[in-house]
Amino acid sequence: MTHAAHSSPDDAPARKLPLKVWFVLGLLMSLVVLNYFDRQTLSILKPVVKAELDFDDTAYSLLTFTFMLPYIVMYVVSGRLIERFGTRICMTVFAIGWSIANIASGMSHSFAHLAASRALLGATEPGVFPIMQRAILNWVPVERRTLAISIVTPAGNIGAVLAPPLVALMATGIGWRAAFVIPGLVGIAIAIMWWFTDTRHAPRAEPEPEAPPADAAGEEAASATALLRDRRYWAIIAVRMISDPVWYFYLFWIPGYLQERVGLSLSELGLVGGLPYIVAIVSCMILGRTVDGFATRGHDPIRIQLRLFAITAALMPLGALITMTSSPAIALLIITVVITVCQAWFVGFNVLLAGLFPVKVNASAVGMLGAVGASTSLLLNLLAGFILAQFDYAGLLAGLAILHPISAVILIMVIGRSRAKSTARDTA
Repeated sequence: MTHAAHSSPDDAPARKLPLKVWFVLGLLMSLVVLNYFDRQTLSILKPVVKAELDFDDTAYSLLTFTFMLPYIVMYVVSGRLIERFGTRICMTVFAIGWSIANIASGMSHSFAHLAASRALLGATEPGVFPIMQRAILNWVPVERRTLAISIVTPAGNIGAVLAPPLVALMATGIGWRAAFVIPGLVGIAIAIMWWFTDTRHAPRAEPEPEAPPADAAGEEAASATALLRDRRYWAIIAVRMISDPVWYFYLFWIPGYLQERVGLSLSELGLVGGLPYIVAIVSCMILGRTVDGFATRGHDPIRIQLRLFAITAALMPLGALITMTSSPAIALLIITVVITVCQAWFVGFNVLLAGLFPVKVNASAVGMLGAVGASTSLLLNLLAGFILAQFDYAGLLAGLAILHPISAVILIMVIGRSRAKSTARDTA
């Protein structure tokens, strides 16, 4: 069977990536790193900023709401903007925008000012993900895409690794405001570098096919309308709506939980807070190489990815045990497992999109998926303060622990069965 992001070794022999492509990937990684660093800063400084600006957990829920509402809207819009204006213009504008928002967060002297800054951050940050997907498809040859995706997608974890120690260092050494302002200035500089690197006449990753590929359902027309007629895409939409809230809750609330409930100081969080993301980075790269290795030997990367979804989902119920241990080390170990699985799933979604659907609609596909996933995450984070007041962390974490297993069943039932039927037709 032929599909959009996979060809046999005979058809597409592996070849080295040019230095320019590695530089593009490096800039993409840098921007994804800053993207995650900037959104993580407030959650790390939550106890400090709460005391400085005088607000509680319910108000913190509103801060996550003001970030995520424009985040959802722009996740949808950004894919179309990228298809209209290209990755060069859009990445430059978005990166400078979220850097300015971060600087404004550091200059906030009231809750309203901070909320407005978080809204701007939410409006400008989501564009990096469809841009990343489209840029990889533009620059990287088909047989190297899974590896490129597995390197760049979890690069946000580097930001999450760097954020706890660097934010703690800047907050304790210079002041909490510097932890927002300095990364914002760095982001503007990297955005300018992107403008001069992602040139208008970028080299194509591979020649355009003379005839459309044979994988019919996702390839009948390169349009968002055709995408929404594909039940496989709707399965991925449903799964993102179910599973994404786990990641967003851990991103926004767990650093505060470790300080306020487990008893870590800001300095201690700076020392250990990045460990889950280091494990996630290494794990995602290993999984990416695994999928590429099987694909090179002629296996279907989509079916391999579905198996990885099932295996990793089986680990997620461990998240319900976090509040049952009094050991910070065990709590951190469980958090590491959950964060690693969440990141492995984000990489896996991009592999599915690249393998199932045409290149031309991948940016829109990523944008729409990010929006629907963030929409349910928005509701959870808005209600989190109330839920925690009623059921505490134990009830909420127990509920989140079953969402990935449910999602894995949906993927296997819809995409797995579709893949099996296609294989049966091809061998008939």
